[in-house]
Amino acid sequence: MPLLKFTFSIFVAAWFFVSVSATSYAGSLLQDLENGLMCKCDDKCGKVLVNCTCSTSDKTRAKFSKMLDSGLTVEQIIKSQVDEYGETVLSAPTKFGFNLTAWVMPFIALVAGGVGVRKVIYSWVDKKDKIVAQNEPEEKTATSEKYSKRLQDELDGIEL
Repeated sequence: MPLLKFTFSIFVAAWFFVSVSATSYAGSLLQDLENGLMCKCDDKCGKVLVNCTCSTSDKTRAKFSKMLDSGLTVEQIIKSQVDEYGETVLSAPTKFGFNLTAWVMPFIALVAGGVGVRKVIYSWVDKKDKIVAQNEPEEKTATSEKYSKRLQDELDGIEL
């Protein structure tokens, strides 16, 4: 009898863990689907489906849950939504074709901006050096040459 109770308790625990993991797996699939698609509500809120709280989004979530329960994959559901609404239903652009520019252009803009800022700073520093060189009077140069010659003469006069 104790062996039967122990076996039954193991069976119940296993059933509980399997049912909880299956439920969480279905929930994660629905969340993946909601993160991948935009809400197509009447007021055109422009939110990702997971963040939208309108009545249309609730109906869409229920529809997607039924589709997932019927055995469709996330990719199949997303493809059906793209076929129905076009690529605007996707929360992120695809990574091929013309949409590739949406992924690449921010990095190109950062690099180009960095190069531009570097050139501007170097031009400012170069202008400052030229202005300082132009404003230096010739008298200062003549005076420093005079003192350099005097110093050299005195150093030559010292006997070691």
